[in-house]
Amino acid sequence: MMKFICLCVTLFCALSSSAQFFKQNFVTLDQVNLVATYSMHYVEDSTNQAHIRNSDMLLLLGNNVSQFESKGLYMSDTIIRKLMTQEQVQQFFMNPQSPHPSATYQIFKNYPNGKLTFTQPIPGTNFKYEEPLDIFNWKLTQETSTICGYKAKQATCDFGGRSWVAWFAPELPYSDGPYKFNGLPGLIVKIADTRNQYVFELLSIGKPAKSLPVDFLDDDYMVTTKQGFFKAYDDFRADIVNREKAAGATNQMQQIAAKNMSERNNHIELLRK
Repeated sequence: MMKFICLCVTLFCALSSSAQFFKQNFVTLDQVNLVATYSMHYVEDSTNQAHIRNSDMLLLLGNNVSQFESKGLYMSDTIIRKLMTQEQVQQFFMNPQSPHPSATYQIFKNYPNGKLTFTQPIPGTNFKYEEPLDIFNWKLTQETSTICGYKAKQATCDFGGRSWVAWFAPELPYSDGPYKFNGLPGLIVKIADTRNQYVFELLSIGKPAKSLPVDFLDDDYMVTTKQGFFKAYDDFRADIVNREKAAGATNQMQQIAAKNMSERNNHIELLRK
């Protein structure tokens, strides 16, 4: 229970400090045509390969722009937009029954045109950086498979210090996929690194039950590069105990926070160039 409380406090600070849930200034970039739900299985702690975490992720596909984030973040964001005070938001995060995001980043592809935009709050600051879309040097193979009911073809690439094997479905005419992956002639229905430390697999895809926008938060971001973001992230991890202490956390909560952070040592992008 103490571990849950500590996690909630850290998460609340990360999200609320970004002003994401109080300014409510969103820009509609597109309308959602399809919602693709992926399972993400990942090894968060490289020293404990047997501990595999699971999370559902959403890819919202518009005509020109797509949005990728955890299902928990999307659900909590939807709920929190309706709350009026910081106290209500804090109560939401402290409630074990509330949906809690496993990841707090968002990725918008083809925004701006020809690029992707990555946003993620680190307590105190909401960061944003851009990258070109065409960063993947795919190599097509002759392998085929059936995944989630779709006939899929195989492609491979190196990205972020890992080698990846992807399966894409030409009958789904979206050159998109989970995380930052894109650029294949069909939606990526499964992709995994060769050590199976990160595995994304399509669970379902369909039209939304009601009209949904692809919304981008118009926030006062710290605009940086990918390298700048990861430096800030690493600095935060290294200083977690001092930050928790300054926030009034007990010694026990400080140590739990330090342990939790030390176990998050296996980022999907090992190389950050």
